Amino acid sequence: MKGKSIFTKEEAEQIVLLIEQKLIADSKRQKGIRQKIRNLGFHAQELGVGNGYTVADFKRVVTIIGSETIKSDILPKKQSVVKASVPIKLTLSESTIQKQFSTVFSKDSIAELKNIGFKGFISVEKIIESYDVLPKQKGVYILIHSAENPNFQAIGTGGDFKQREPNVSIDELKKNWVKDSPIIYIGKAGSENGSATLHSRLKQYFNFGQGKAVGHWGGRYIWQLEQSYNTIVCWLETPDIDPRIVEAEMIKQFVKKYSKRPFANLVG
Repeated sequence: MKGKSIFTKEEAEQIVLLIEQKLIADSKRQKGIRQKIRNLGFHAQELGVGNGYTVADFKRVVTIIGSETIKSDILPKKQSVVKASVPIKLTLSESTIQKQFSTVFSKDSIAELKNIGFKGFISVEKIIESYDVLPKQKGVYILIHSAENPNFQAIGTGGDFKQREPNVSIDELKKNWVKDSPIIYIGKAGSENGSATLHSRLKQYFNFGQGKAVGHWGGRYIWQLEQSYNTIVCWLETPDIDPRIVEAEMIKQFVKKYSKRPFANLVG
């Protein structure tokens, strides 16, 4: 056995921090983080958990002890020296996610998004030409539009799904527009138990934007933007964490800065 199953409080805290980072990192960064965790002695597969392990999995399969040892000179001569078990509280990754996304909605959002691992930054038009650029993995995605004063269309390109009118008034669009923010929509693809991927979800979304009767009602306001196909799309794969958690935190941070949701996020 290369690893171990007993850790001190200090070791456990380091591993928990790394696990939290792993859960929201892209696949390339995850490999390096997992190696750091193994260097601290936690070899997940030896303890029966896979690479998608969480903090809860770690706590379930290991023993965590305090860092202080009971000195032998205060024990009876024949009693063995033992380490005192000290309960510790290890929090999940909510605070880590908050830190990751707290600076995203700054003046240079694109640079910040790239810094935390978002990929793509391709126009809707280019993606429609070849959906092969989209990863077949769950995750979150963001739509970016650079116009400060956009032009809207009374009739957009969105599809008529189940005889529901996809268009709203231009006054409604103007009311929802968020000044000073290039981010106009935050979406998710998949869930902890769902099968949707960034590839399947965005393809569905863009099919709706091409007028097809497809059930992607969320984010439909973008299809009433003039030149909506020039909108830029980026994404973050989240193989080890439910993308709903990441999406919710990103919207929360957006609202914290702008006091309203992104332009096309009508709920949540």
